[in-house]
Amino acid sequence: MIGYVARMGGRRAMRSSSPVSGLRRAQLSFTQVLGQSVSAVAPSAVMVTLPALVIPAAGRWALAAFIVTALLMTAVGYCVSQFATRMVAVSGLYSYTVKGLGPVPGIAAGWSVVIGYAAAAMASVLGAGSYLSALLGRTGIPDGPVTIAVLAVIVGAVALTLMVRGVRLSAKTSLTVEVFAIVVAAVVLVIAFTTAVASGHDPPKTTAPETHSALGFALLLAITSYVGFESAGTVAREAQRPFVTVPRAIRWTPVALGVLYAFAAAMQSTGTIRAGIGSVPIVLTLPASAGAGATALSIVMELGITASWFACVIGSATALSRTLFAMGREGVVSERIGRAHRVYRTPHVALCVAMPIIVAVPVGYLFIAGSSRDVMLGLLALSAHGYVGAYLLVCLATPAFLRRIGELTRTPLLVGITTAVLMIAIIVWAALTVDSPVWIATVVYACLLATGLALFALRRRAVPDLAQRVGVFDETVAGDVFADYNPWEVRR
Repeated sequence: MIGYVARMGGRRAMRSSSPVSGLRRAQLSFTQVLGQSVSAVAPSAVMVTLPALVIPAAGRWALAAFIVTALLMTAVGYCVSQFATRMVAVSGLYSYTVKGLGPVPGIAAGWSVVIGYAAAAMASVLGAGSYLSALLGRTGIPDGPVTIAVLAVIVGAVALTLMVRGVRLSAKTSLTVEVFAIVVAAVVLVIAFTTAVASGHDPPKTTAPETHSALGFALLLAITSYVGFESAGTVAREAQRPFVTVPRAIRWTPVALGVLYAFAAAMQSTGTIRAGIGSVPIVLTLPASAGAGATALSIVMELGITASWFACVIGSATALSRTLFAMGREGVVSERIGRAHRVYRTPHVALCVAMPIIVAVPVGYLFIAGSSRDVMLGLLALSAHGYVGAYLLVCLATPAFLRRIGELTRTPLLVGITTAVLMIAIIVWAALTVDSPVWIATVVYACLLATGLALFALRRRAVPDLAQRVGVFDETVAGDVFADYNPWEVRR
């Protein structure tokens, strides 16, 4: 850990340097912080992808599923904001949970969110490569796993370059492409809906049985459409006025997303937009009945969704790299992971370690499974497990943290416990779905989490005070207090 803590007379002395020094301070505006939260979610890609998966599982309850999960994620945002208004942590949920529940539950939350961010980035790399492949397929280039793999590598390389060059550049890029993608998706959905209504198409009658397990799976899928909104907390050190901008982004992002997803689910209820089940994962197409401009609209939509998946790669990998950066500073992982670029002031080592894995796993999975749709579903399910596990722990940590600092009131106690119970119920409900990949994702998640906890146990033997070092956050240092103080000057 950088810096040192001196104790004199039972009181902790001020540090000479922050535990997370190396990352640039106060450079992101509220808009750019909001862009981090939005890009990690990829709302435009979700708008045309997730409803097509949720509707068959939930049937007439699809719209309600998105509304319920919007309320649930808003409650999670409320819990997270209790920490974000009181501390600046580059690892977000990980450090928050440590401060509330202690080191071991905190490590569990840390590895859970690492799994969530990594799997989301993997799914996004695959999504971007698949949509690019669909676009190139219109020019006659063969569409298949090899093409998707090559494009995924290119997407990963471009994203890595932008993230290493600086968080401001990547945040601006992410927000710009996401706004463009949301507008495109909304326009296409409205045109498709009005065309279907004008043609007299009846809403499709789903043949999927509306069983309890199917609804549980639908709720879990709906949750995946919100995960990542809390990632604004990972750029808190780099944000201007972090105690204001970060909580504001975390609180309002789920509300805005709920409106977008409810709109998208309603627009797709006519069945005009359909999901392909071939080699391209859930790449949506407009049927000929959409009119003469169907091809042009499909191309524009594919461009927009490609941009959204790319923004999600950047958003998820940015949050992942800062979590790993904090773990490196603490000694949970190799201290090299905790190094920052001397010029760009970004966690370049963490990024360079993570991005090859983020690209290689979905590409290898694609060649094994043969279906990019199955790969996408598997990665999204794994990502949901990671996020829900971290959300569960941070909700439980909220009342514990506030009680420890003497600020606990009835509202955070009720919200934290109720939200945690509801998330446990949803993930168990979904895991009982025997005809979905959820149980496989549950096993993979449990194995990865156990590996992370085992690594912590091994590192704890090598670093005896590791339990006291976890949960680092940006602290006020001597230079912050005395930077403008000259004792020989007289100030009136």
